[in-house]
Amino acid sequence: MNKKLIGVIIVATVALSACGAKKADTASSSDSTATATEAPAATGGFGSALDLGGGIALTLSAPQSFVPGSFATNYLKGQAANIFDVTVKNGGTTPLDTTSIVIQTGSGENTCTDVLDGDNGITGAPTDPIAAGAEVSFKFAIACDAKSGDPLNVSVSVGATSASIDGKIA
Repeated sequence: MNKKLIGVIIVATVALSACGAKKADTASSSDSTATATEAPAATGGFGSALDLGGGIALTLSAPQSFVPGSFATNYLKGQAANIFDVTVKNGGTTPLDTTSIVIQTGSGENTCTDVLDGDNGITGAPTDPIAAGAEVSFKFAIACDAKSGDPLNVSVSVGATSASIDGKIA
């Protein structure tokens, strides 16, 4: 009987600890969201270069609908899947750390998630720095609990600067 009671106490303690950890994670993600909601340095449309300052220019192609492969991550059947080409040009004088590139998407009140899909060449952002004077392009994809024609907002941060593009789900 005492062993069962001790087991219940241990399970309850672990469960409460996990809840506490989840709450702490939520708080830290709120902090990063607050940073991302600051006014963007550049706004524009799909297909045009956005000047982020410091010689950094960003271009996002218009979203296109695509069918994710059977091994794609973060995609559920019935979601709207869109793909973009992202081009980042480093016109600065020092290499650009690609880990500073953050892309966030939303569709009104609908949820969007990043999709990785090797079958369609969507393998994530590059990991090597972009040399001064160079540019890099990569494919980026999302899946949204939305339908074609719904609003689409893409916010891209490169280091401390950001750009915002509004459009429609393809």
